[in-house]
Amino acid sequence: MSTAPRGYSRRLPWRSVAVTATGFMALWALAGAVGLAGGGLDLGAEVEQRLPFGSPALAGLALLVVVGLPMTWTAVLTWRWSPSATTAVRAAGALLVAWIVVETAVIREVHWLQPVCLAYGLALVALGRRSARAR
Repeated sequence: MSTAPRGYSRRLPWRSVAVTATGFMALWALAGAVGLAGGGLDLGAEVEQRLPFGSPALAGLALLVVVGLPMTWTAVLTWRWSPSATTAVRAAGALLVAWIVVETAVIREVHWLQPVCLAYGLALVALGRRSARAR
């Protein structure tokens, strides 16, 4: 494990939390994208009709692009002590929040995982803000 560059606070284990949290969400977004695109996740006929073009594969691609890739990139930036890591953590959290809001509006159903992911995204935004202030 590398040491923190000059200017980074060692008071909080924010880097470990950020890498773990964004990596975890990236993994699950990838799993969700593969499940949607490959047909492993059955949303039901009614929900599928509400998807853009009625396409779970397109929804899976959107999940990958909007959540999976930004979370992955954020985990990498944070792991590498990038100066833009705190901004990336905030942005990835905000994208997750936006995804959940749009998803709920599109499918017009609420699943227990949506509030959990909404809180997760808000926690990432808060983590990025707190870390930026600690520097």
